[in-house]
Amino acid sequence: MSPDFSKNSAKASILIAFGGNALDVKSGPNIHQKEEFIVARRSMEQVVDLLQAGYEHIVVTHGNGPQVGRIFLQQELTKDEFSRQVTLDVCVADSQGRIGYILQNVFDNICFQRKINKKTSTVVTQVIVDKDDPAFLKPTKFIGTFYTKSQALSLEQERGWVMKEDAGRGWRRVVPSPLPKEIIEKKLFKTLLSMGFIAIGAGGGGIPVYRKPDGEIRGVEAVIDKDRTSALLATDIGIDIFVILTEADHVYIDYKKPTEKALGLIRLAELEGYVKNGYFPDGSMGPKVEAAMSFVRNTGKKAIIANLFKLKDAIEGKTGTTIIP
Repeated sequence: MSPDFSKNSAKASILIAFGGNALDVKSGPNIHQKEEFIVARRSMEQVVDLLQAGYEHIVVTHGNGPQVGRIFLQQELTKDEFSRQVTLDVCVADSQGRIGYILQNVFDNICFQRKINKKTSTVVTQVIVDKDDPAFLKPTKFIGTFYTKSQALSLEQERGWVMKEDAGRGWRRVVPSPLPKEIIEKKLFKTLLSMGFIAIGAGGGGIPVYRKPDGEIRGVEAVIDKDRTSALLATDIGIDIFVILTEADHVYIDYKKPTEKALGLIRLAELEGYVKNGYFPDGSMGPKVEAAMSFVRNTGKKAIIANLFKLKDAIEGKTGTTIIP
């Protein structure tokens, strides 16, 4: 039986990292913008449930892979009509504002309807990266929509994109994903928590920027992994429980194979052994596992990877993979 963490964690601070797919509306006929609010509400209702369970200090981060890919695609499709093109770092900023607004609006409305005196505030978040990070020479971060293999090959030829298969689900564009080094607005998150706000930020891994020798900050074209940035933010601001929500119920060994095994409560050293043996691929579960391990290793606290619609059960130890020191 999994341990129940709820009794000793009710006053703990929590950082919840939602995957971009948790907020994404799938393509199809008659899809309206209001659908995004409906999808976001399902995610944010869980956060309000935590408030009502006694958890008051909460930070929400989120991915942006599907959304930033579409924004960037719009730039590609209109480059012949408009002379002004938006760079990828600004596309990340666009997605932060869009998703942050939706989450903030939905969360505040749920609290109003439940008569809870709590508000959110969204932080447009810049993250320092190394301009010479080797990741710029080897793109790995999936963005945008899925394509067939033949479509992907055509896009490589037509637009010069780098395309890779994404966990058997289809082919997607990949862009550089440098490691996050410093979160510029980290003190603001602590201030918001101390003032009683639920903080939303670090969207899409943060806006990638680099610091020039004279101290000036400039944007750079990339998409940082949101789980790695979330782990860094959780560590920097003293979060007690770091939660990564994804489409899977657990971290799995031999995923989708006859020997598949779900991991429940696991110690850091054991999980590190699985990583060394190559069980978790880049671009899929790999960065999530590494981010969770980084948080546990650097703080001595626990991290959880669980299904995006089973947040409270995961924190209570009833589902998901919990990594402990």
